[in-house]
Amino acid sequence: MNRTKDPKDDPKDDTGKDVTLTGMVGSEKGAFFDDQRVKDALKARGLVVNTQSAGSWQMGDLKNDNLDFVFPASQQPAEAIKADHNLKSTPTRPFYSPLVIVTYKSTAEVLRQNNLASQDEVSHVWKFSMKGFLDGVDNKTTWQKLPYPPANEKPGDLVGSIFLTTTNPETSSSGALYLAMVSYLLNANQVIPAPAGVTPQIGDKLQAVISPQGVMKNSTEEPFMDFVSGNGRPLVLAYESQALELVLKKKAPSDMVMLYPDTTVVSDHTIVAFNDKGQRLADALADDPALRELEIKYGFRPSGAAGATAFAAKVQEAQNGDPKALFAFAPDLGVAKVSQATVPTPAVMKQLVDAAKAK
Repeated sequence: MNRTKDPKDDPKDDTGKDVTLTGMVGSEKGAFFDDQRVKDALKARGLVVNTQSAGSWQMGDLKNDNLDFVFPASQQPAEAIKADHNLKSTPTRPFYSPLVIVTYKSTAEVLRQNNLASQDEVSHVWKFSMKGFLDGVDNKTTWQKLPYPPANEKPGDLVGSIFLTTTNPETSSSGALYLAMVSYLLNANQVIPAPAGVTPQIGDKLQAVISPQGVMKNSTEEPFMDFVSGNGRPLVLAYESQALELVLKKKAPSDMVMLYPDTTVVSDHTIVAFNDKGQRLADALADDPALRELEIKYGFRPSGAAGATAFAAKVQEAQNGDPKALFAFAPDLGVAKVSQATVPTPAVMKQLVDAAKAK
C-alpha cells in the first residue's frame, strides 16, 4: 500500500500548540501509553497520543491510512510495514526486551531435577535448556516421562506434552520470534539466510513445537495475564518487561519464577513513523529522560549505554527487596551466559510461519 503525504500530517511550527497523534501499538505497551505519567511526559513535548492495540504482524494488514505511527514489538514487522509504505526514514528502536519463560516455583524445580533448567548460585538467575527441550520434543517426552520426582510427587498440572505456550506467530511478534529462536538452534546456531533455507525437516520441527498448544492467542498480554491470574499453562513465553513490570509494582505472584532461555531472542520494540508527528513521538521515546525512566518502570530496556546502566540500577533496586530472588534478572545477558539468536529477514520469517502452520 503506497502512502501519499498529506500536508495536514505535519505538525505546525507553533511550538505552543499540542499535536494529536493516533497509532497502533502492541498489547504489551498498552498500559504504558495509558499511564497518566506517560501522557503528561508526552504532553510536555507537545504530544497527545491516542493508541489502539493490535498484534505486531496484524498491523500491516489492518487499514492504517489515518494513522501517524505503528509500534510493533519487533523490527521485522516494522521493516515490512516500512517497505509496504515506501518509507525512506529508518524506524526507531527506543527500547527492547528479551524473551523469557514464566513458570511456578514447583515446576522450575521439576525442570531443574531433570536438567532442563538451572539456577546460578551467585546471581540466582534461572536458565532454561533449549537443547534439552528440543531433544524432548524429538523424543515426544511428556511430563509423566520425566524421571524426577516420582509421578505422585509432581505438581498436578504437569501432564501431557512439554511445550512453551506462545502466541499465534501469524499475528503476534513474540510467537514469530519463538520460531526465529528455534530455527536458529535447528540451523546449527546460525540464522537462516533465505526462505529456501527453511527445509522440510525444520518445518516439521517447528510444527512439533507449536502444535501441542492448540488454539493460540493473538497478543502476548493474553497468555501472560492468564498465567498471572492462575489460569495459565505451566510454561509461558513472555517478554522480560512484563515480568519486571509486575516485580516493580510488587504485583508478582509469590510462587512465579522467570527463566531465560539459554538461547533467547531480543525483541526490538520499533516505531514506524508515517509523518513528522510520528517521528516526533519516536524521538521523544528515544531521548526524553522522563519517558525513558517510565519505560524502565514498565520493564523495558531503553536503548543505548545510558539506558542499560539505568535499567541495571533499577533491577538491582528491585532485587534487593526480594531475598528469595525468584525473579533474578540478568541486566547483562552476556555475563549471564545467555546467548542471543539472530532474527532472520521478514521474508524468512514469513516462510517460518508458513512452515510451522503447514501451509
